[in-house]
Amino acid sequence: MPTDLKLVVSGVEPLLRGQDHFWKVIRTLGADGRTFSASAVSACSQEPHTGTITTFLRRLHLAGIVADTGERQKAANGRQETLWQLAKSPEATPIVSRDGTQTRQRSAQQQMWNIMRGTAGRAGFTYRDLIALGSTDDLEIADNTAKSFIQQLSRAGYLQKLDAGGPGRPARWRLRPAMNSGPLPPKLLRAKLVYDQNRERVTGDVIAEEDAR
Repeated sequence: MPTDLKLVVSGVEPLLRGQDHFWKVIRTLGADGRTFSASAVSACSQEPHTGTITTFLRRLHLAGIVADTGERQKAANGRQETLWQLAKSPEATPIVSRDGTQTRQRSAQQQMWNIMRGTAGRAGFTYRDLIALGSTDDLEIADNTAKSFIQQLSRAGYLQKLDAGGPGRPARWRLRPAMNSGPLPPKLLRAKLVYDQNRERVTGDVIAEEDAR
């Protein structure tokens, strides 16, 4: 039979990995013209694959954000690795494609969160409003995306229902003032866990990752 669980989260511990974390480490290691390597970034991270960091550095190099000093050093695995130096140090994590093209990341969740927090959202909004006001020429917010974001934030206590809606009329919502926590949108995470049916408890660590769908 399917099992439904309500999990009580007593605390969270962010994992030190992903491009946002790598970039923070790179800016710290490369401050004041200092050189750094992929191994040095790895030593400050919880990323199990150093190749992930190397790939990120190569993209930054193609975009002109880090420079190859021409110097090499021996890594722990015995291979020679590049010593890098910062050429640019923007605060926000650079979003760089494989060919080195730097792009501006547009997030549907960010667009919808901006509307909820802004003037347009204070009088209330529907999922259709989020689509109409949040979509741009290069980012189209789908019906399911807007509905799911509202549903998840409602479950988490972020939203107040102003109007339940009806046939042909969607529900209207408003962001609770106390839950307007800042400019960054709440992230929707998904987790895989092991539930022991005999002991009736979750065993092992639970790792939650951002749901980008």
